[in-house]
Amino acid sequence: MKILVINCRIYSAEYELIDMPSEEVLGRGKIEKIGLKTSSITFRHGRKKEKFIEPIMEHAGAVHRIIELLTDAEFGVIKDTKEIKAVGHRIVHGGNKFYESVIVTDKVLEDITKLISLAPLHNPYNLSGIEAIKNLLPGVKQAAVFGTAFFRKMPEHAHYYALPRRLIYQYDIKRYGFHGISHQHCLEQTAALMKKPSAKLTMISCHLGWGASITAIKNGVPVDTSMGFSPVGGLMMATRCGNIDPGVIVHLMRKGWTLNEVNTCLNRESGLLGVSGISDDMREVLEAAEKGDKNAVEAVDMFCYLIVKYIGAYHTVLGGADAISFTAGIGVNSPVIRNKICESLKVLGVKLDAAKNKKAVGQAAKISSAKSKIAVFTIPRNEVLLIARETARLLG
Repeated sequence: MKILVINCRIYSAEYELIDMPSEEVLGRGKIEKIGLKTSSITFRHGRKKEKFIEPIMEHAGAVHRIIELLTDAEFGVIKDTKEIKAVGHRIVHGGNKFYESVIVTDKVLEDITKLISLAPLHNPYNLSGIEAIKNLLPGVKQAAVFGTAFFRKMPEHAHYYALPRRLIYQYDIKRYGFHGISHQHCLEQTAALMKKPSAKLTMISCHLGWGASITAIKNGVPVDTSMGFSPVGGLMMATRCGNIDPGVIVHLMRKGWTLNEVNTCLNRESGLLGVSGISDDMREVLEAAEKGDKNAVEAVDMFCYLIVKYIGAYHTVLGGADAISFTAGIGVNSPVIRNKICESLKVLGVKLDAAKNKKAVGQAAKISSAKSKIAVFTIPRNEVLLIARETARLLG
């Protein structure tokens, strides 16, 4: 059964066509800079890797182009769209409505639309992918897999803020958590490497990429996570500030800042970009730091310090951990960042194997030494596979 997985973001759309249950990837690709005449399309279908530059002005057009590429006479991997039996979608926010993956119906679409106010930078674009497939492949089953669902079993004391209880019910204000699909995949892959059931694994999952979050998992169940009501909370990220004193926002607005200006600053002008003044790409910031740029050095130090602080807190919350796993772009591709973090975790008995850490770039590996009290792993991010599995499960 061939399942197409689509992930529509604000300026991009990624896809993979996976043959289930073998989990063979038949083709994958990404369309970036949607809305510009210089949109880029990169894809690998079988052994063929191609890149095009062409105008893709909206997400419906991007999804249409994806279907064209999959069935293209030269580049395609299927002869007819009828070979696609289902389409799975990543939906960032499920709110208090969706605590597990679901088959998409008109009622589901209506309910996800109502959640746009909770994730205005994500859910509208996730929905655009569903609507595009609905028009292009009428009758094909679609599944919605939610990034918040993994955290549904978090204890109440970790879910709520110390705000008047009426706000919880009136405005749905709580700590939802995000990157749940990634953290769940990280848990399952770490358990597989340790040859241990997920339900018996206590670990700290570190999703470090353009967005970043850390989750404490006890016996396979999340008990706390760094992101809260929105994806801007928790760790310092590429352009997001992470946790700050709410008084800063009040102060800025008293000084005349508008709501939009504050929102733009916190989401798009802060984090690595804001502190370094150089880039939102950790590779470029590290390069500048190595050359002695003080702002870049401070950005790297802040990024790692906050991660260490969360890991230390979660280690205490969990009463100890079997493993710490790094996933997502920075997590699996930066031995320098991993080493800097783990050097500060020696107090917990963490010890890396320098050679293994240096070698482990973009691959699943154990990078801790035999003397480490906590196993440390790199786990390549693969939310797509989990979405495909969930879609197949829903189809029975």
